[in-house]
Amino acid sequence: MGEKADQIERRIEAERSELGQNLYELQAKVDEVTDWRAQFQKRPMVIIGAAFGGGLLLASMTGRKSRSRRYSREDGPGSSPIEHTRGTEQQKNRALETFDSIKGALIGVAANTVQDFLGELIPGFKKQFEQTAKAKESPSSSIAATTASPPM
Repeated sequence: MGEKADQIERRIEAERSELGQNLYELQAKVDEVTDWRAQFQKRPMVIIGAAFGGGLLLASMTGRKSRSRRYSREDGPGSSPIEHTRGTEQQKNRALETFDSIKGALIGVAANTVQDFLGELIPGFKKQFEQTAKAKESPSSSIAATTASPPM
């Protein structure tokens, strides 16, 4: 019986050692992933893009409305305020559409980056994320659940 207890103690000590090593590796990985300087060195364009996108999003949320300029006859011969305003509005609309497209692209890149980041950090995240996305995409599963008749 002394040998079995000795074997159990050795096995417990080996498990402790292995768990300690795994914990050390996990801590090192978390430190590396959460170190923004290391992430910037690995992916500088992603970080710059995310910062730029965040700045654009923040600016669009807190931006002031522009005041329309009053036109006078001093604007030049032959240019009516209505024509000048119409041309300016078209250019402004085109710029806003481009800005919205850039914001959408940056948000998409940021979302994919966060998804990849969490997939590397959390075991099983990618699989669960894909299952959740498929469940949202398939309306038949949610319709079947809501149209099922209750038991009588």
